[in-house]
Amino acid sequence: MKKFYTAADVNFCTSKGETVIHINPGDVVTSVAREEAEKKGVRFAVGEAEADSAGIPQPKAVPPTPAPAVVPSYQPAAPPAPAALRTTRPQVKALPYRGLLSEAEIDRWREDFPILKSVAHLGNCSQSAQSKQVLAGIQRYLDNWGSVGMDWDSWMEEIELAKAEFARLIGAEPDEIAIASSVSDLVSSVANSLDYTGKRKKVVVTDMEFPTVDYIWLANQRHGAKVDFVSVNEHHEIDISEYERYIDEDTLLTSITQVYYLNGFKQDVKAIADIAHRKGSLVLVDAYQCLGTEPMDVKAMNIDILVSGCLKYLFGIPGVAFMYVNRNLIQELKPSVTGWFGQTNPFLFQTRYLDWANKTSRFDTGTPPVLTAYAARAGLEIINQVTVPKIKDRIDMLSAHALNGVAARGLKTISPFDVSKKGGTTAIVCGDKVDSHTMEQLLRDRNVIGSGRGEVIRIAPHFYTKPEEIDYALDCIKDILEGR
Repeated sequence: MKKFYTAADVNFCTSKGETVIHINPGDVVTSVAREEAEKKGVRFAVGEAEADSAGIPQPKAVPPTPAPAVVPSYQPAAPPAPAALRTTRPQVKALPYRGLLSEAEIDRWREDFPILKSVAHLGNCSQSAQSKQVLAGIQRYLDNWGSVGMDWDSWMEEIELAKAEFARLIGAEPDEIAIASSVSDLVSSVANSLDYTGKRKKVVVTDMEFPTVDYIWLANQRHGAKVDFVSVNEHHEIDISEYERYIDEDTLLTSITQVYYLNGFKQDVKAIADIAHRKGSLVLVDAYQCLGTEPMDVKAMNIDILVSGCLKYLFGIPGVAFMYVNRNLIQELKPSVTGWFGQTNPFLFQTRYLDWANKTSRFDTGTPPVLTAYAARAGLEIINQVTVPKIKDRIDMLSAHALNGVAARGLKTISPFDVSKKGGTTAIVCGDKVDSHTMEQLLRDRNVIGSGRGEVIRIAPHFYTKPEEIDYALDCIKDILEGR
């Protein structure tokens, strides 16, 4: 497996009184690591061959393979900050790291994600790494299609199993889950099921929503919805007091995101739901940017509606999304965005009347996304097997590590420095030298997967991420911004 060597490895080497770091063919040495090594009198070598100036080792014919120096993952060292930054470095508020996943467990899981052998995969806020389990799930569908042909019974069973796995993740019952091809489809179905003719017709949304959600509410203004936006502040956050101000007796529904896609700011969903319900408003939560990394109990958090796709932290692929609707609310909602699978018996094939299902499947529409449901179920099984509390424990540690690394390198972030207020995403400002899309491409050239949005490049680890991969990515970002 390719290893990325950073200044942390140099510091660890010198702490043991050593002057040589032995590396393997194909390993990568960052420019920051080379600079630190030069200052500390340390060299990188494959056997007796030194790494070249680009950080690429020049191996002998039969290089030895001693174990490389490894920084303990529970407290990885950060590169030294320039002197000018030492007095102004932001203070990171980390959470206690319990190490609920051992390094041995993580190494075992990494074997199920082949791409991790060659790249630092830090774009999980856009798409997680492909797992062997998800690939096998897709192959099960293809094998079934190839050998059986049409197999509605098997397909419907897989849909129900995928719904059940999603329900397990969020503390719901399977009959409270709907499935569709995208969050846009599901939110549209909810939006079209609401009555905007009464006193309550206001929909409170925020500038933190992924744009598709806001577009749907704006489109329903022609049906009588009155859309009111809660703005983000100068820190790209929303103070909870703003919800007290915006939600009132005219509010029909409050639509919020749990984690802001741009900078990872995390909201207190339970507190917002309490405010909304006290004022008579329903609450819809878009959990797409954190589900699988943050514990979610829709009953305890008093959530009316929750939506999420699967291609981010749930290890799935595009083309499938799930929605929870509290069973006490189902009968009140009559969606006009519907289809045959939203009916009590889709296979009755009657045409003369609507017979919405008395469970959340009334928000299903046409033929369900069968192939992608196979992938979704396999990805959800991984999350439920590893367990979200363990994943959160590790991601919070990696998040603090990323923030400390950003500060140490003099980079600028718009993410909170309080880990309790953020998800896994750390957003680093690219500035006017390199736009975020170009930064994303240049990082790919250096075997790093990041995700550009607006003026920032987002670094978003998953539980399989190693701290040294974050160090390597941050070194690369610094190099690119400095034109190296």
